[in-house]
Amino acid sequence: MAELKIAVRLDSIHGVRANAVSLRKALTLVASMGASGVELCGRRLIDVSELSDTGVRTLRKILDDLNLQIVSIRFPTRHGFDRIEDLDRRVDATKMAMRTAYRLGAPLVVNQIGPVPRPPQRKESSASSPRISGSMISGQMPPEGLSVEQAAAWAASIQSGGRTPSGASPKNDEPVDPRWNTMRAVLEDLGRYGAKVGAFFAAETGTEPGEYLAELVDTSAESYVAVALNPGQLIINRFSVPAAVRALGDRIRIVNAVDGVLDLSAGRGIAVPVGQGTADFPSLIGQLEDIPYRGPFVVGRADMPEDNAIGELAQSVQYLKSL
Repeated sequence: MAELKIAVRLDSIHGVRANAVSLRKALTLVASMGASGVELCGRRLIDVSELSDTGVRTLRKILDDLNLQIVSIRFPTRHGFDRIEDLDRRVDATKMAMRTAYRLGAPLVVNQIGPVPRPPQRKESSASSPRISGSMISGQMPPEGLSVEQAAAWAASIQSGGRTPSGASPKNDEPVDPRWNTMRAVLEDLGRYGAKVGAFFAAETGTEPGEYLAELVDTSAESYVAVALNPGQLIINRFSVPAAVRALGDRIRIVNAVDGVLDLSAGRGIAVPVGQGTADFPSLIGQLEDIPYRGPFVVGRADMPEDNAIGELAQSVQYLKSL
């Protein structure tokens, strides 16, 4: 098995500021943990709408000095893409983050897209359906490391591929939830934009079964949208992690290594340190190997207690390295 690529979510380290001194100190700490990459926050840590060319050069120089890479930019929005209010503003801001991601050498922009509704029911039999239940989808994701020109050429080369044409809807047995069409249109837009700028959007799992998200991102010939697998969030929301991996297949381009457990006394799920919850990471890694998955595993979460965040991050890195 290939050595895991492990990154640290930088906004899980408390006290980091958006200046060269603070960033160098935090990134030096990440490198000392044995990680090879970082995930930046495009809201709380780096304002992607204001990052100058000088800021890009400075940050890339610090990363090069420490032999680190930016594996993704996390770009949370106030609401998901299922909400019509100010939707254009959220989409435009996400596109700005994708442009900045390319400037920084990051291949992905990660965000939760909002709860995905139940997919439209198809009248066609399973034998004629584009996806066989439980199998992995083809994904049609571009190879990693493409330039903007190469990504655009790749996109053009598969326009006549076998996916459902853009805008086409399957025959339904029941009315389609309007949120489904709204989210599909947004992902198609972001998917096309990713092929244009060379950095792709990744929808994070957790608020719906993996099968729902797989159905949504696989509805268009132009929907080049990746997936960020978050096993902890799936567990917290009582969804199956193995089923999500089977459904999403090679759409998975990044794994947020978060663990979770159901607190039956409180009647809810909670995030816990990696290896201390019910996520079976050895089994998960084996399942991902079968895809095959070669992307990073990002440790850290936004709500880590300040007094032990650094210790938990270091422990998480070492835990994954031991697998």
